Amino acid sequence: MVFAEPLSQSAYDEFISAQTKIVNETKHILDEDDQKVDAQTQRQAFCKRLKAYQDIQKVSEENSSLDMAPTMVMVAKSFLKRQDQSLTQSGMTTSVFCKNRNVE
Repeated sequence: MVFAEPLSQSAYDEFISAQTKIVNETKHILDEDDQKVDAQTQRQAFCKRLKAYQDIQKVSEENSSLDMAPTMVMVAKSFLKRQDQSLTQSGMTTSVFCKNRNVE
């Protein structure tokens, strides 16, 4: 979800809220020790979270004059950089790891 026109503050806030919901929905899968979650579910959750942060970065950069947008760019970039470094150290890239993943 990327917007071609600048967003109003309320539309931006709604967008950030929706993306934050996606991130929060993945927490129980990725951030908690739950041995019942299989690798496929973890991968799907990771790719959803990754996409949410990518969208947050892009839309926040496009709307940098809005409240919280510069902060959200920094948060998203930090997360994405850590994930990229982690996958690179494992011999993988995010584009390959999440290729052909349905992250709708």
